[in-house]
Amino acid sequence: MMLNSFLPKIEQRYVFVGSAVGAVLPASFFFIARYTGYDGSFLSWASANPSQFTLAAMPAWMGLVALQFARNRRRQQEVEEARRQQEQRLLHDALHDHLTGLKNRAAFHSTARRIAAEGDTYALMLLDLDKFKLVNDTKGHQAGDQLLIEIAARLRSFEAAHDNLTVFRLGGDEFAIFVRAAASRDQLSGLGEAIANLICEPVSLAEGTVEVGVSIGISEASRAAEPIEDVMQRADLALYSAKDRPSSACMFYDRVLAEASLSRLEMERDLASAISKGEFMLEFQPILASGDGRVVAMEALLRWLHPQKGLMAAERFLPAAERCGLMRKIDAWVLNAACIDAASWPDQVAVSVAVSKAKFEDDNFPAYLVRCLDKSGLPPQRLTVELSENVIALGMERVRERLAQLHALGIRVTLHDFGVSLHALNQVIKMDVDGLKLERSLTQSVLTDADGAGLLDAMMEFGAALKVANANANSPQDRGNTIDFVRHRGASQVQGYLSSTPIPASGVAEFIAARRAEEAPRRA
Repeated sequence: MMLNSFLPKIEQRYVFVGSAVGAVLPASFFFIARYTGYDGSFLSWASANPSQFTLAAMPAWMGLVALQFARNRRRQQEVEEARRQQEQRLLHDALHDHLTGLKNRAAFHSTARRIAAEGDTYALMLLDLDKFKLVNDTKGHQAGDQLLIEIAARLRSFEAAHDNLTVFRLGGDEFAIFVRAAASRDQLSGLGEAIANLICEPVSLAEGTVEVGVSIGISEASRAAEPIEDVMQRADLALYSAKDRPSSACMFYDRVLAEASLSRLEMERDLASAISKGEFMLEFQPILASGDGRVVAMEALLRWLHPQKGLMAAERFLPAAERCGLMRKIDAWVLNAACIDAASWPDQVAVSVAVSKAKFEDDNFPAYLVRCLDKSGLPPQRLTVELSENVIALGMERVRERLAQLHALGIRVTLHDFGVSLHALNQVIKMDVDGLKLERSLTQSVLTDADGAGLLDAMMEFGAALKVANANANSPQDRGNTIDFVRHRGASQVQGYLSSTPIPASGVAEFIAARRAEEAPRRA
């Protein structure tokens, strides 16, 4: 230890030791000579005995040998140290996320196996950021990466403050936390709430300040050494239930909720392949002129012929399609199929297709409409695109620009379910639409509710001040009286059960012909 202090370099220590060892042999011969009677100096003894002179150089020679050996040893140590550091880097990279520095999915499964082998009790939290895709889409992927780095730093600080927590990034905006020796659900709930509060704090980025939420699913290991796959599946179902909540939420696994979540997950999985398997189909509901009852258009209604669940209306599965990002793909199929079907109808009958906000904001939407019209041969003036009021969220400048593009193509645009949110009236005034379709509950109420009739009058007056007001009723009661009622209030067209129940695509031509035959005597 003292030698290391005085001679810190390995070469110095080897030279010292080598020289010392090298000096032992000539010194021994010299002392033997003195013992036998020689009384001269070491140098005179070495000069008088040439063979002994060589021995006198032994310390220097041994020092040089030791120096070379030390240099080789140092190079070997450097190589071994570089290899060890490389192995450590590779091991670190294999078990850590390169963006955030948190432990990754491989480390997650490795930790799970270790916990199971040790027989410890634990709970698993699965975290999924809310609105993260919105940040990526609106501010760019670089901003999304910065956001993930900041969220990871917050989770790392939370981990450092709790001995029994281990945080992982599983991928994308998904994180996992092992809570070892979790005592109670109250404590776990408290941890989840603290984590949610931490993540929901605004994040300052170069592109501006953003806020995200988080959904947390929690599952407790039911027994020691339970397979992590089982615990993770329950936590995932709990997370799925949490994501159905309107804001950041923390949910524990519950069998009833899990069954509902599993059903929705199965629906989303089946939806992903429904188009390729040819399981979607269209039905059409007539839109009649309120004056003479002639068929002016058909609205395309999406149906899903599920192999196990049978025929399902769009209301049952479109929410799931929105959650898993399939709306653009589904809208594209509906538009193409509706144009092809409508091209075979009489020239005066148009087709109306509801389009989601996701499809409407797609930059390729106008070009896709052109391809559908070209492929089917349907004239653009016979296609009506129906929008919901939620397109207002895209910003009026963008909405008006897109409406202008559609009108330039000769395509009509209407706003359906008008009257659902009266706060949007001011924005609707600014939209250049060709018609308004009243929300069905307004026309359902007119037969039984005087207030409903008054509201209908107000909506019709508002619609008349813009363009055309279409009344969309869905009540089978007193069909004739209701048509007269809405016609006298200014509705130019009627739909729903006021016109007909939905018709299969194969029966549309027959319905139009029968309707014409029925209305001919009245017109005469």
